[in-house]
This record gives sequence, structure tokens and C-alpha cells, in this order.
Amino acid sequence: MLNRRNFLKLGGTAATVTVAGNAVLSQAAELPHRGGMDFSPATGESRTAVPSACWQCVTRCANIVYVEDDRVVKIEGQPASIRTEGKMCAKGQGGVNQANDPDRILHPMRRVGQRGEGKWKRVTWDEALGEVSERLQALRDAGTPEKLAFHYGRMKGSSSKLIKSVFLANYGTGTIGNHTSICEGGKWTAQELTWGKHYDSWDFDNTNYVLNFGSNVLEAHTNHAPSAQRLVRALTERNVNMVTFDVRLSNTAAKSTEWVPVKPGSDLAVVLAMCNVVMSEDLYNGLGTEFLEFVKVTPDPKATTAEKIATLKAHLEQYTPEWAEAISGVEADKIRRIAREFATNHPAVVMSYRGAVAHHNGNDTERAVQMLAAITGNVDNPGGRCKGVGASWKYPKGPKNKPKSKKLKIADGPKGSAAIPSHHMSHNILKMIKDGTAGRPDVYMWYCYTP
Repeated sequence: MLNRRNFLKLGGTAATVTVAGNAVLSQAAELPHRGGMDFSPATGESRTAVPSACWQCVTRCANIVYVEDDRVVKIEGQPASIRTEGKMCAKGQGGVNQANDPDRILHPMRRVGQRGEGKWKRVTWDEALGEVSERLQALRDAGTPEKLAFHYGRMKGSSSKLIKSVFLANYGTGTIGNHTSICEGGKWTAQELTWGKHYDSWDFDNTNYVLNFGSNVLEAHTNHAPSAQRLVRALTERNVNMVTFDVRLSNTAAKSTEWVPVKPGSDLAVVLAMCNVVMSEDLYNGLGTEFLEFVKVTPDPKATTAEKIATLKAHLEQYTPEWAEAISGVEADKIRRIAREFATNHPAVVMSYRGAVAHHNGNDTERAVQMLAAITGNVDNPGGRCKGVGASWKYPKGPKNKPKSKKLKIADGPKGSAAIPSHHMSHNILKMIKDGTAGRPDVYMWYCYTP
């Protein structure tokens, strides 16, 4: 039973941790896990618990929001969640500040002064919605729905379906921007060029080795709360080796088995050299060979697996560890050793993020990381690198016969901004509107974003 007396006893024992560390840890492990309830320190009464989901990042962790006197007073992890296992990061818990921010706008405001003057007047919701609806209706009646530009930052789950798939699709505008070009665009485009869909995840519960290029997964990463605790368990409970390539001694690098400093933007050279080692030393044999049967590396898609292997070997021949050493500063022998460890400790995880991907050659770095996972048989396998799978559900879609979408070409930036702007170049939208050569919207609406 956990009460104040036992808690203090545990604290007293902790003071002798240098003498009896294991006993303390074992005592702490026996404490019961509780959650889902909270009490007012003023009245002692139980606070109202409201199940919800966090929106401080794309992970969307399940949480419980505690309400007292119609005010959000605390947020904590959902103990019944199989994803987060009841954990929640500090940013998610800090959502209390968002709800209670004294500067939070709670009602519509109309500008009454000059643009930039900072003079506003409160109006009713009926006035605001009526005015916007009239302007949107006029654009649609004129046959120019594309003159509604919609620009969003964070839009996931139901908000994405109801806004994008219902409202915008039925209105008829395709002039839609996002924030992905300043976020994960490089990673997503590369993944779509390799396995056809973006988002990835890693099976730390079953892996035997972790190779990390530029991800600070133990501090901040997509799907941080669910991933970090599983990785920590792999490192501490199963003694899984983790090698981190990073330009700095990040929190993740500090907790890795080995930290390998690498020159900024040179991860690609290291990954290609590792692929060279795997192929030249025939470490792909087995699961890698099975995967290569489906890989398109030859002009003829019907080429045999042997022909594909020969083509890949010839392509990688130039990327030797010595070549990579000159570019990255990482010793050739170290590159060989880690490549062999990764290929022979199956299943293994290779992960990557902005330290490797947020560079001029970041798309190709991500593609090379995908190749390393593929040739070692670590794509979409237990203990390896997996495609992220999202939930699906039924939702209203509006009329069956939707209008044909029209759009202004302002979301992909000026010509030549990106080779493959599959997730737009939306950070250029305001410049494109000002330029005007691609057309200008009459209504610019933004959602969960600060353009």
C-alpha cells in the first residue's frame, strides 16, 4: 500500500543508494501504478476527469484532462493507453498553459484600424460566420472557388477529415497549403520514392541492434512518448547496442552505447559506404536477398534477383569507407565495423531524422537509409523499420458528386524551388501572393498556424 509513511520510508532508503541501490530500485518497482484520478489540494474533492488527446505535436498522445470549477487544472497521460503506457511529456502536460493563457482569443475580432495598427473590435459568432460565408458564397457563385486559399499547420485526425475532406472538397478549392516543407517534407518525399507512403516507426521491443542517424529520439521525435520508453527498455533491460551518428553530443547520443561524431550533412556518405560493405561482403544474403526480389534497381522490372544484386553492387562500388572517411571524418574501419554489426545482428533498426535529413541532400540521405534497411532485411519486419499505420474510420463526406477542384499555383513556390514538391513549398505562399503571377486569392484562411 502506498501512503505518506511508506513514501517517506522509500525516500529515506534512497539516501543509502550507494550502499543498497538494488534494494531501493526493487522497492520502487513494487509501488502500485495509479492514474486516472486527481484531487483538489484545496477541498480534497475529486476533480472531473475528461479523456482526451494531446495536440501539442503530431503524436496525439491519449491523455486525461482534469477540470475544477470549469477550468483545466492538470493534464496527465492516459493509463489505459497501449501506445503511451500512461506516460506524457512535459510539453503535453504544459497544455494547461494553453487553455488558461490570459491572451487567448475566445471570440471573433474584426480589424477596425489600418492593417498593422493593432485595433480590433469584438463581434459575435453569427456576424463573423455570416460575413465569411457571404464572401465564400460569392467566390463560388462566380465560378472561382480557387480564390479561397486555405493554409494549415497542425491538422490531424477528425480536424483533417472534416476540414479537408468535407468542407474544402465540397467547396471546390484546391488552393491548400500546409507547413510540411519546414518540417518533414524531405523525409516524407524520400519515403514515398522508396516504399510509396510516408511515416515510419521502429519495433524497439523486438530489435537486437539500433543504428541512429541524427535523431534525438530520447528527447524529441515524432511519436516520442511511445517510442522513447520502448527504446530505453531495449537498452537497459535487454542490453541492446545503440550507435548514434550525430554532430553533437545529444541526450540520445549520450545514452547510446557508442556516439560517432560526423560532419554536418555528411551522413549520406556514411550510409552509402555501409551499403557498400553490406553488398561487397555478401552480408545481404538471406533476408536481404528475399527483399531484393521486389526492388526496382534495373531498367528491366522483370530482371532476376541476381541481376538486381549485380546492378546494386556495381552502383555502390564507388562509395567505399575510405571515400566516406574523407567526407564525413568517420574512420573507414569504424564504418566497416558498424556496418557489419548492423547487418549481422538481425533484426535491427536503422532510424533517421532531422540531423541527417534536414539538409540540402537530405532526401537522398533518407533514401540511402531505406536502402540500408532493405538490403539487410529490416524493412517491415518484427524488430526492424516499419511503415507507420494510422487508424481509419467512417465520417461524413458530403454530396457524392463533388465539384471539380480548382487551384491557384501558389503552394509549390516559384519554379525550381524543389525538384519534387510532393508536400508543397508552402513557406513561400505569402511571397507568391505578393508576386501575383500565379494568381491571388480573395480570401486567405489559416488554421492552427502562424504564417
